[in-house]
Amino acid sequence: MLVFLNFSRDITETAAASPMCDVVIFYLSPCEGFIKGGANPAPECCVGAKRLVDELKAKEDRIEVCQCIKALLPLLGPFDPNRVPLLGQKCGIKNFFPPITPATDCSK
Repeated sequence: MLVFLNFSRDITETAAASPMCDVVIFYLSPCEGFIKGGANPAPECCVGAKRLVDELKAKEDRIEVCQCIKALLPLLGPFDPNRVPLLGQKCGIKNFFPPITPATDCSK
């Protein structure tokens, strides 16, 4: 959680900066351990991930969130991009996000 919070200021200075990025950091901070390889997402992680998805009203929102996640993930250190969609599966969230890597095209 601290990594997401520590880098929130740095992210706001990048091209991926948007008000939605602050929302992503807030909701997904409890998911850091899982994304880095933890066994199961914490209950707080699933609640946050569900709330994040609930806030996505338009395709543009999904693109912004994808771009933010894409910018944040490398700052976590080693991670498995397949953990992002697995988070959706483990938390029972349909249509979460695909694996996100530096090569991910968030417009699709």
